[in-house]
Amino acid sequence: MNKRISALGWIMAGALGITMVASGFQQTGTKIGIVDMQRILADSAAGKKMRDDMTIQVNLRQGLLEFVNTNKVLTADQAARLKDLTLKTGATQADKDALDKLKSDIRAEAKKFNDLMVKPTLTDAERTTFNDLNSRRQASDNLLNQWNQEFSSDLTNIQDEMIGNVLKKAREAVQAMGKKDGYSVIFPNTVAIYGANDLTDQAIKAVDDAK
Repeated sequence: MNKRISALGWIMAGALGITMVASGFQQTGTKIGIVDMQRILADSAAGKKMRDDMTIQVNLRQGLLEFVNTNKVLTADQAARLKDLTLKTGATQADKDALDKLKSDIRAEAKKFNDLMVKPTLTDAERTTFNDLNSRRQASDNLLNQWNQEFSSDLTNIQDEMIGNVLKKAREAVQAMGKKDGYSVIFPNTVAIYGANDLTDQAIKAVDDAK
């Protein structure tokens, strides 16, 4: 994740200089600044919140996969409901209660399967139940593979969107700061410019102060 943040940071940071020149910041003389976009992402409140939010999204999906892997007896309807309730944004208490109830039902089915597995002799009805639960286990393996791929793609998209939002906020804050302080252009610190002022600390404050 850090490599992705770093790479995207430099791409957006490169646009800072272009944007500011195009926005008419040329002054008498040349006043040049540099900012460390990686530090803005790492140290700003917005960057820290982004990482916290991303961790929540990762943990939700990891927990969901672990639950299914432990209780491979879900029906297709239960699986869909479980995913929706687990990943729902702004879940209400009713949603949380429904999720707890659903998990309890699934655990009960898993226990039933485990009990039947060790029972020496099964009745016809028990054999039918066992076969049904066993077929769900096989379907759950396929579901886990599907969700693994789906969640990986989801998390990449979520991360890209979060990083983009923070970098947009950083670009706007730095742009405003540069205009206010009379800078002709502000570059990312990957561009080695002799005599440029490092504005990273001020930029972090500007990002945090931005509404």
